[in-house]
Parts: sequence; C-alpha cells; structure tokens
Amino acid sequence: MLLPAEVELCETVGITEDEYWYFVELTQAYNGKRPKEYDEIPYVVNDFVSAFFAAVQAGNAAAQFALGIILSVVSVLLAPKPRAPKTPPSLTTAGVTGPKRFAPQTGFNSVQELATLGEIVPLIFTKQETEVKAGSRLYYGGIRVNTRLLWSQMLSLGSGQQLKALFMIGLGDLSSKPDFAGYAIGDLLLKNYLHKKLALYVRIKGGRPVEGVNKETGNFKYTEGTLDRERTRPQNSGDTHGPPFNDIIAVDWDQGEGETDTIVSGTRSPNTQVQFGVYSPMPNSMRYRLPYELVLKQKNLKDDNKKDIDVKRNKLRTDFPRYAAIVKYDGSGEDNTSHKVEKDKDIQYTIADFDPEIEYQIVDKFEPWGVEDVKSAVDASREEADDAIQIGESYLIGSALAVCVNKERPMWTPRHYQDCFFRVDEPGEIDIRGGAAGLKGAHKGYQLLTIQKCAVGTISNSKACDVTEIGLKSKVFKQVTSFPNVNSHPGAVGTNEVNADDEDGVVKSYQEDNGSISLGGMSKYLNRYSFFRLQAREAGIEDEDWSYIDGTIPFGIKGNSPQPQYNFIRINHYSNPRKEFEFRFIPFPGNVVKRDFVDQRPVRMLSASGELLSYEAKPKGQKYDIFFKGSFKTLRSGDVSNTEWFLGDLPTDTDGGKINNLLTNTDGFIPRTKRWVEVDRRVPTEDELTRSVQTAMIRYNPNVANSHWQYGNKKSIVPGIYWNEYISNTNRTINNPLSKPNNITIDPYVQPYIDREDGFRYGVGPFVVEEKNNRQPLKRGIYYGMIKYEMKEADVEPVIHTDIATSTNSENGSGLTVDIKVYLKPGTNDYAGATWQINESGSGYLDTDTISIPATGNFPGLNNIDIVTDFSEFVSGDNAEPWPEGKNLNPFDAVADYYQYDAERSSHQDAPEHQIVYVNEQSSATKKPTYQFEQAGIANVALRLNSSIEWNSFSQFSVYIKEGIEVENIARDRLIFGPTNLFPEIVYALLTDKKFGLADLIGFPSVDKERMIIAAKFCEANNFYWDGVITDKQNIRDFIYQNAVFNLLDFTIIGGKFSLYPSVPFSSDFKINKDKVIKKEIRALFTDGNTRNLKVSFLSPEERQNFIGTVYYRKEIPNGFSETLSKTLTIDSDDENLIEEKFPIEVFDMSDFCTNEDHATEFLQHALMVRNKVDHAIKFETTPQAALGLKPGDYIRFISEATHTSRFENGVISTNGFVQSVGNNSLSNVNIYHWKPGTQEVKEAVLNVVNGKTTASNLYGSVFTVKQTTESNRLYKTESITYTDEGLIEVSASHAPLLSDGTLATIHYNDSDFKPL
Repeated sequence: MLLPAEVELCETVGITEDEYWYFVELTQAYNGKRPKEYDEIPYVVNDFVSAFFAAVQAGNAAAQFALGIILSVVSVLLAPKPRAPKTPPSLTTAGVTGPKRFAPQTGFNSVQELATLGEIVPLIFTKQETEVKAGSRLYYGGIRVNTRLLWSQMLSLGSGQQLKALFMIGLGDLSSKPDFAGYAIGDLLLKNYLHKKLALYVRIKGGRPVEGVNKETGNFKYTEGTLDRERTRPQNSGDTHGPPFNDIIAVDWDQGEGETDTIVSGTRSPNTQVQFGVYSPMPNSMRYRLPYELVLKQKNLKDDNKKDIDVKRNKLRTDFPRYAAIVKYDGSGEDNTSHKVEKDKDIQYTIADFDPEIEYQIVDKFEPWGVEDVKSAVDASREEADDAIQIGESYLIGSALAVCVNKERPMWTPRHYQDCFFRVDEPGEIDIRGGAAGLKGAHKGYQLLTIQKCAVGTISNSKACDVTEIGLKSKVFKQVTSFPNVNSHPGAVGTNEVNADDEDGVVKSYQEDNGSISLGGMSKYLNRYSFFRLQAREAGIEDEDWSYIDGTIPFGIKGNSPQPQYNFIRINHYSNPRKEFEFRFIPFPGNVVKRDFVDQRPVRMLSASGELLSYEAKPKGQKYDIFFKGSFKTLRSGDVSNTEWFLGDLPTDTDGGKINNLLTNTDGFIPRTKRWVEVDRRVPTEDELTRSVQTAMIRYNPNVANSHWQYGNKKSIVPGIYWNEYISNTNRTINNPLSKPNNITIDPYVQPYIDREDGFRYGVGPFVVEEKNNRQPLKRGIYYGMIKYEMKEADVEPVIHTDIATSTNSENGSGLTVDIKVYLKPGTNDYAGATWQINESGSGYLDTDTISIPATGNFPGLNNIDIVTDFSEFVSGDNAEPWPEGKNLNPFDAVADYYQYDAERSSHQDAPEHQIVYVNEQSSATKKPTYQFEQAGIANVALRLNSSIEWNSFSQFSVYIKEGIEVENIARDRLIFGPTNLFPEIVYALLTDKKFGLADLIGFPSVDKERMIIAAKFCEANNFYWDGVITDKQNIRDFIYQNAVFNLLDFTIIGGKFSLYPSVPFSSDFKINKDKVIKKEIRALFTDGNTRNLKVSFLSPEERQNFIGTVYYRKEIPNGFSETLSKTLTIDSDDENLIEEKFPIEVFDMSDFCTNEDHATEFLQHALMVRNKVDHAIKFETTPQAALGLKPGDYIRFISEATHTSRFENGVISTNGFVQSVGNNSLSNVNIYHWKPGTQEVKEAVLNVVNGKTTASNLYGSVFTVKQTTESNRLYKTESITYTDEGLIEVSASHAPLLSDGTLATIHYNDSDFKPL
C-alpha cells in the first residue's frame, strides 16, 4: 500500500501506482559501482584461476567447491505469484434448478474411449500403510487408477448385450493382484453387480489374459465372477455350440473358424454429427381435432339446449384446418399434386393469416360454443411452424432434403401471410396443396407428406479397417396426456351412420334417466415408429457422391417409452488394400412408409433381441455386407395404429381376428458348416443378350455332342469385367434343362460349375430366354445367368415345409398356417433346429389363445405358442374408416409424421430421435497383439460384462491398487524390491530403472545414491508418503522439483549428480529437528571484500503479507473411493486489528499423492512460516577460492556495508526542477538513484537542491531515492553455484532467518502458532 506522501509524489510527477512500484523494485535490486570505502581493498577478478586449479590438481587443496543447483522448498514458496486482475464488483443472484427425472435404461449407451497410440502408459507407485490412532485404524496409501481401453467388442445376446474389453492398468510388474472388491465402473463397485453376469481376469505382468490361473505369468481369473465362458459357433456335426474360448479377447470371426485371436477391435464414442432424425414437424394442409368427449343429451333438456348439444357434437367431429401448406414447387402450384423434385429447385411453404373465428362465425356454425379454443390451438401450431423455420437450416420436405433460403417476414403474425422458400439439396417426393383450398385443407396427419427439421448422422472411419459396427441409441415413443380413455366407452358410439341416442344400451339409458357419463382419463405412452436410410461412400475422394446401401428399404425402430433402445448395424466393407469409408444416416418420413410400405412391402425393423440378419449391397462395384439384429417385416395397418384410440371394446378382444405375430418363431439352433455360398450373381436381360452387352452368360447348346454348357460369343468378352470361363458338362451332369428351362434348380453342387484359380466357383443361374433359331448375335440355345460362389462358413441349407396347418388351445380361431425351415446337423442329418413364419393369418383368434405347430419332417413340433392378433382390418379398408365414419379416432398415428390432438406428443416433437453412440472398428491382423513391451509388460485386466438396468453407461473402468510397481527399496539396509510410497525411492527408480526409467540417459553414475537414501529414510521417519500415478509426459526435472517441495526435500544437481535431500534439519533418526542450532552448520563467509555484483531481490508487499493457506489431501478407503479433504490455516497473531478475512488465499493441492493429514498439515505450516519469515534472496559473484568446498544446500553468512535504499527517502523532481521528498528535506549534495518513467534503467547521480530546486536538467521528471550505507549480517542457504563467463563463481542464496538461540525461524513452530479457519 502506498504511503500518503508516496501518493502525493505519484501525482506530482504524473506516474501510476504500478510505475512507482516498478521503480521501488528496480532500486531494491540495484547495486552500482563499488563503494568508496572499498577503494583500498583488492578488486575481485579471476586473475589466478589457472594457478588455483593447478594447486588443486597437485593435491594442495583440501576440498573443492561443488558446481550445481538446488531447487529448494524456500525457492518454491518464495516464487512470485501472479497478481489477481482488478475486476469490478459483481453480484450473482440465487439460481433456480427445476426437478430432473431419469428413466431406467438397459444396454450400454456409452463406452470408455479407446487408448491412442503414443499415449503414456501409467506408472503406479503406491504402498498401503495402516496405523492405529486414537482407537481408529487409519489407512495411508493405495490409489484408484482409471484404466485405458485397449480392445473392446460389443456382443448382442438377444435380450441384452455383452461387453468384452481389455483395459490397461499401467506398466507391469505390479507387486500383487488387485482385490476383486476394488474394481468399479464409474462410481459403482463391480462387487455389487450380479456375479453371474460378469467374468474378470487380470495380468499383473502383462500379456493376453486367458482362462485359469498362472502365478508365474501373473495371469489370474477372479473366482467371484461366474459368467459362463464364451463359446464359438458350432464346429462339428451334432454340436449345439463350439468349444469355449481360452483367449479372452479373441473373436468368433465371420471369416474364420471359431476362436480367432488376430482381430483388432476398438470402440469409440463419436461426438460430431451423431444425432439424426426428423423433428419439429409442420403441418401441410392438415387437420386439428378437439379432444373427444362423450356428450349426453339428457331427456329433460329443453329443445334449444338439445340443439346446442348437437352443435357441440358436430364441433367435436369437425376437421379444422391449420392454415399452412406447401403451395408451390419451382414457382408454380397445383392442387392435389405430388412432385418428384429436383436438386436446386425451390419449394414454397406458406403460413396463412386466416382467422378461425371469422371463418366459422360467418354462418354461426358453432354458436353458442364458439371457436376460441380452436383459434388458440391453430395459432399455436402456426407459431411453432414459423419458429421452426430458420434460414440456413436443413429440412426434410416429403422425402427430399432442402435448405431454407428465405423468409418473407421475421415472424408470422395473425395479420400477415408468411411465405418461406426452400432449395432442394437432394431429390425426393413432395405433396403440394396450392391456393386457398390447400391452406384451408384439413387432411389426416398421415395422408400428406409434410415438412420437418432434419438432422443427418455421419460417421467416418478413424482408420482403414475391415468392419465398421455402428451402435445406435434411439428414443422413440408417443405420449398422450389427459385424453379421455375412449376404450372405456360404455355403449353405442355415435358416428355419421349411427345415432347413439336411438341405440339401446348404457348411453341411451343414462340419457333417459337424465344422468351423466364421464370417461376416465388416459395418460400413457403409446407405440411409435421412426425410420431412416443408410448411405456409404469411400472417404477421402473429392466430390464422391453418396450411395444408398439399403436397397430402397428403410430401417425402422419401434418404441413405446422414453427409455432408450440400443441396436447396431454392422457393415463389412472388405477391400484390398483396406480403405476408410463414411456412412450416413438419412431420416425417412413415416408418411412415406404409410404410403409405400404399410401392407405392401417389408421394412427392416431393428431389435436387439431379434434374429441376426444380413444382406448385400454393391454400389459402384464396392461390396458391402450389412448385418443387423431384428426382422424383415411387412408392417400391417394394425401395427402402426395404436388401439387406445378405438371407441369402445376392441373387436380383437370380443370378436377375435387374424394372427399378426407369433411370439416364438425359433426352436433349437441353426448349425453352421463350410459350404459354397452365393456371393454374387449376374443375370442379363434378353435385351442385353441381343445387344451383346451382358457381363455374364451361360448357354446350353443342344447342337453340341454330349450336350454341355458354354459361353456365347467370346469376342465380346471384356477382360476383368466378364466372367470369361468355359463351363463343360464334364463338371456335372445336366438336369434335363430342355424340358423345364425356366425351372432349373440352382445348386452349386448339382448344376454345372467351374472352380477358378481365384478361389470362387461359378455356376448356372436363373433362366433368361430360349432361342430356338439363330438370331444374331444370339445362337440357338437356352440362356441363363451366372452365379458366383465362395467356400466359407455359413448356416446349413434348411429343408423347407410350406403351408403347415396349426391348431389352437381353444375353439376361437382357425386357418393359421406356417412355413417351416428345418435345419439338420451336418453329417448325421439329425434334427438341430427350426424357424417358422406365418403363411396364412387365419381368423377369429383372441390374444389369449395359443397355437401349436405339429411335427413335420424332422421337426418334432412345438405347443403353446403365444400370439398377437391383427388390428389392421379395424383400421383400414371399406368398413373401417376413421371416426366419425368409423370408431377409430386416430388411425396410423404410430407412423404419422404430424399429430391431430393437442394431447399427443411424439418423441420427434423437439429433437432428433436417434444418436450414434459407438463405433466398433475391426480388422484382421497377421499376428495376435501380445500387449507387452520388450523390457516390461502392460498390467491389464479383461472384463466380460452382461448389461442390465444396473449398468447402462460404461464411462470409466477403474481399479484400486494397494501395491504398485516393484522398485528397489533403498530405504532398507539390504537389497529388496517391492512396492513403495517414498518419493526418493520413486525418483531413484525413474532415474535408474531399465524397464520404465531413464537408465540409458541418466542411470546410476548420475545419481547420488547416498543422499537419496538419506532422503528416503527422512520421508519414512516423518510419514511423508507419495501414493500416486504418473499419467502424463513429464520433464523429469520439473516433476522432481515440483513434488520434492511437498515432502520438504531439496532437489539438487551437484557435480552433475541428481539427488534429493531434506530441506530442514533432522536428527540421527531422520525425524525433523526443529531445535537444531544452524550457526554450527555455516560453510562459508562472504563480504563486500570477496564478492561483487551483489543483487538483492525482495518479495513485493503483497507477497510479504500473511496469507490464508489451504491444503488438499485425500482420505483413502481400501477398495473404495477416496475423499478429498482440506485444511485451512493462517499464522495466529496477537494483533486484534488484523482482519483475517482480507488475507489473500493460497491453495496447495496435494490430493494427487498425499493420503496423510499430518503430512499435509506439516507442509502447510512450513509454507506459512517460510512466507512469514523469508522476504528476500541474494545473488553475487566470488572467486573459486572463496567458494571452495561449498555446495548447494549449505548455509553461508554474508556481511555487507554496501548501499541500500529506503522508501522513506524517496522523492520526485518535477519537469521544471522542483524537488519533493517523503522524508529528508535537506537534500544538498546527496547520492541518489533516479529513474524516469518509460525507461528500464536506474542511474546514479549527485543531487544538489537550492531553494527547493535543482539545476540538473537531466534529472527533471524523475523519481529518486537516497542511497544509504549500513552493515548487513545475515544467514543464507545456497540455491545454486555456477560459473560465469569470466570464470568466477556465481552464488544464489535465499535468506534463512535465525532466532536468538541460533535455530531456524522457519521451522521453530508448533500447532499453537497457527489458527485454523
């Protein structure tokens, strides 16, 4: 803080406070020419260095000085701290957080990130100690280590998933295996999980984990985990499964035979362009409906009131328009048209200004009820649509991708139209409803293609690989809140064809009795379907277009709760050499599915518990094999219509219906065997044959003797494209193709084929045409396509039985037939398993019925299969129109893109429904990874874990280590290797160990082992422990320096040798000795006579004041999670005027390695005392003789009568020469230091003042201080000893204040000297 007089000085000369302090610091450190009183003393120069060294070499010197440096505790604690920036006062008001709810989940929705090449292998140093203190057992040491993921694979098990993963703990060898109780995922301990759902293995010396226990190799399997061993697919005839895995991280590779240990697999969680799907739908000439009400017309009502009831019923049945539609494409609009839109063409969407109150009050249609409620809802939907449309955003318009390029107005208002324009980016189909008729249209939510915001998900390979498996997380649901439970409608339902008032039943009787009926409420989640398509392209090729790899068939997800679902799509994209690919997920409209797929074509429904299915795609010649779990299913109208909208009892509950689904569709297992499997086919058209542009063809030539198969005109063969091989009947007898040329059996074992050198078999394909006459270029013969086969492992070919009648446990339904595929064991032809699917759905079945399939062929039959009836016939068709024509309020709502009731809310209302949560990238390696370095192994742990509701996120796998790496325990009196928690032993290992240390760079010759041993015994005696993990690249000097201070150790490099040494006095038992007299430890005396260039550096005023210190350390719980604790102290003062709350606060974080409260407290007390007592350091030059025998860390005495300065002798000289001083006003002929603002140099001068003014113009505008001379006699601790360019010795030292009894003031304290806060 500036003195009042100093403030006045600053104002006089016009300098800032910061500039003034800069002047003070310069003059404090400045030491100019030699004082006059030393004129007769010889000047210190290095004239006799050579003679000195000659004397040393001759043995005349009893000791030598040690060049080196000491990075001491004091130097750390005195290091200037950055000043806090001056900030304006601020006030933060209280915040409010709303309630949060988390739904339970199953499956893994996230996985730990894969370790990267070049990542540091952790070094774990710990040794758990125990102590009984005050009747309680305390634990010091031990540490929880976050593992690194090295290898991972997700397995789908039908009802769940299994994660297989290999995690790196750290560099081996660990001293012992971790306890099973110490493993955790996130903050949940593994021991609390069901043991039958996990298996755990550890290799403490490195290598691949395998089944069993081998202490020599450090391989252990924990007996607590009882998950069954993973088995391969069946290998031999009659097996239900293959042999169990021995190598835990092997893979049952599709292209291999059983356990394959050469597969490299990695899982990563992408974070850009991971969300995809449509959201924020907007109406396109679509209707709004008021919530359904059961409105009774009581018998006692007056006629006018009964008319009002009729009006209200009519209002409930009315389709109200939302006044927004797609009105134009490419500048023109036509009503009731669908368009295939082209890229770069424009689409116009208009939100009209029609007012429902005006539109409907013209004819008083709904008086006395009015349409205010309708206006409110319709205006809200128009505002939502307007808010959702933003320039530059992407949209799915129908099935076309487009970008908004313009909006006529910033915001829609009820008084103006809003015209919005979109430019097509990718072609598709849209529905236009132009003009006023379109804007006033009121179509059902599923009838027209609409506009929705669109997010496209994109994944790029991080490396070239063989297989990319993409994990998907989907939240798909429909929610209805506070809507009448219309299924509970008690009687006749009023429709356009039925007057409920005339129908006998509950409703009529209540009306006649003047009663009332209120339907119960419905608030629940319903079914919804969401769809997308899949694209791919090779990465890294400029202007490469995307290609669909789904064969125009979308993928779908069905859901009925906000609980996430987890599925995968695995893409095999083999190429030689390997390539990187990109994959894109394009949202697909539900209304297009309703229009083009429901009741017509199948879609691919993803389900983790479904069957593993696959298909092939080959765009631009690149082959993709796509695998997924689920079903290939034709959705029926009943599937995509929620039954909760049906008025009254469901017909399937009362009258029965067709069977839509069998809840069991498999039995036994499907054996696999090596066989010829079709991998490609080429079937030319007749037109291609006549033009000779086919790429493959087989011709049966009846004119050739012995009849054989051959190609056509070989002159048309294009090398590399045409499958140009001759196929003769010597390969296989012909199956009478002339009698049934179009019904030939396609079989690589029966029909003619040829095995080529490329390893593939080429055989006859489907019939194309028979040419009975020579019609150039076609010759007489029968023409077929060609099929390419590969010998590989695949399911055995099934025996198919079609249209098999079933029976039921009741007499309700009949007519269900199924098609059965029966699989036989290779070699024995015994029954192995079967699958079946519905052929004819039958009729009259109730959901409570079960059916039985009879024994057929080798299939033994199966009884009591649960069913799901088909609601479709009550949703669509001539007799099932929506209410008020029929009884269904909201058909096809599960697939519709837009809603009709305010009570509806779908998962795509506000955000995309799908997210890419992981990417598995797998490749086949030439040899298996060993997970070992040449000199040391990687301690690792393998885990197989089945998912469940308890664990849905795999964010971080950790392990509690009680004993870390084995190192030499130098604190022992004999050679012992084991775990350690002593920092000097850790440093010694880092500098000398060949496995993980710097033995090749530093090694034993460059380490002072004796001083290291003293430091280790010092730490052990005072319970200073270092239990931590080195996880990052470290500069070895910085690491040692920064950590030594917390153990009250000095880091020294003396004579080129590294060492640690206690920074404070200690006794023979190595415990801190606070009463040791330091006067006896002085190694050298320096004065102004044997030194030169003395520089003094003082702490700034802010650094000198007392402060509040907080130290963090951790409290260990064995095998549990540590707790970070803190302790806050300041030096206790008798000054009652001190306001401690205004003290600066400094934090020392020791929680990475300190587990002992006493250790943390001792350091904090020492830090507070050092900062309180030590205020400066010195640097000077001296002769080699004067520094003889001195080394860093030694204590020296320095006596000086050199000049110094005082702030009470500071002053300023104005720009016109007037002198103003804080203290001495008699300034005639005095020596001063002066400084001008803006310069960086302090100069000396003699100041003469006459009548308050000086005539020395060179001093005008300066700040000055008067030179003073007093004797200084102080003790210092050497920090560094180095050579100067002139051959002198430069010594740096920090002040070591003493008490009157000769002990160090910085360590002479006890607990009562500090005040806890």
